[in-house]
Amino acid sequence: MLFLYGLLFISYFINLLLDVEWLSYLIGVLAIIAWLISIKGSSKLFSSISIIFVGIGVFVFFYEGRDIQELPLYMTSMIPLLAIFYVLPFINSIIIVGRYDQQVSKLLKVHIQHLGQLYGRTSLVTFLLGGFLNLATLPLVKAVIQKNISGFGENLRNKFVAQAMLRGYVFSIIISPMELLVILTIEYTHIPYLKILPWLVVFTLLLIVLNWLVGHFSYKKNKLIVEDQPTANASAKYLMKQKVFSLVIYLLLFMGVIVGINQLLNIGFLQTIAIVIVPFSFIWAFSIKRLKSYVTYATPLWKTRTIGMKSNLVLFLGVGFFTSNLGDSHFIDYLQKPFTSLSHYPLFLFLFIQVLFLILALSGFHPLVTLSILVSMLEPILQLVNPLSLSLVLITSALSTTIAGPFNVSVSITADLLHVNSYKVSIWNLGFAFLFSGVGTVMALCLL
Repeated sequence: MLFLYGLLFISYFINLLLDVEWLSYLIGVLAIIAWLISIKGSSKLFSSISIIFVGIGVFVFFYEGRDIQELPLYMTSMIPLLAIFYVLPFINSIIIVGRYDQQVSKLLKVHIQHLGQLYGRTSLVTFLLGGFLNLATLPLVKAVIQKNISGFGENLRNKFVAQAMLRGYVFSIIISPMELLVILTIEYTHIPYLKILPWLVVFTLLLIVLNWLVGHFSYKKNKLIVEDQPTANASAKYLMKQKVFSLVIYLLLFMGVIVGINQLLNIGFLQTIAIVIVPFSFIWAFSIKRLKSYVTYATPLWKTRTIGMKSNLVLFLGVGFFTSNLGDSHFIDYLQKPFTSLSHYPLFLFLFIQVLFLILALSGFHPLVTLSILVSMLEPILQLVNPLSLSLVLITSALSTTIAGPFNVSVSITADLLHVNSYKVSIWNLGFAFLFSGVGTVMALCLL
């Protein structure tokens, strides 16, 4: 499995530079083989959804009278997305090896008198770590704050963790150049990253302030006593601040490198990120003099994560095959008509997209699946509606599901950590999810 996945993605990376037709065909063939072999070991939910999508895609393929030899070429549309999954462990590893997580987590233990303050600190730490560690941030932060809130009732503890962690997490990924929902939207709407980034930053800062105010006033009545660590001397505090500052600098540098390489090579934003992650991670490890320990830690993690890609690979190859066939057929014309009609009423169009993501997330649809299908239907209106506005709505609506979608991975992990039903976590965050996507809709309308 490791060899097959490696062959698939290495062929893809080589073809990004060579752009050879026969290599594109080979990638499609390898994708078909990988999909067939991975079905057995993937989750039942993902494999069932994927088989349905592939079945519909096969029907459309033959209904359109296409040659069977073209089949592999329709399996490659999601390879750029899966390539991110393939290289992501390399950037995750540097945070652990560089001990950024340990220093940043100390922010949770200094001068806190009540849960309102702890709420803000928890959101801040999750925000700082989430862009790099992604989902691994959640169990780490939960473990750190668990001791601080042990004196409160179980329901209050669980609600606090679910709200503070998930909301801080969503703020980190909305401006992260590694968040798939963000980079896929940019890819689909053809909006330059530097054009949308300032608006994402403004959105994030606004929501962070709103979130901290909500958390502060909701939990400030719950007093607690947290003793400073005995070793929290001037040197330790300096090291903590230095690590936080260093982490922010490397994140900004990472964004800069991606934008520069993207303009230099003139390839897709998604493809640029996939190419940059590995060399940037190794250079980062070398610059902090931890290259040897980085290789020792990152290699087994990468192998484990690659083998564990089965479910994602099965799901997204199936969805990609479906959307490629649908977008290249006459059926898409019928599906695009309602959106074309709504394009004359942007408010209703944006609200429809906003509600659609949350409803489908509550029903079990992954936001990446929803986004992949939706963009093929929205393509004609990119000429009628400001693409920047549409991008903001798609990003904020899709990411609202990361805090309120019961089947979303982030919500499922949080529910598992708290030993509660994932729908309960969703209910605790549903109001904020509507606020989150609603602010995005308002900003989008202002930019029309």
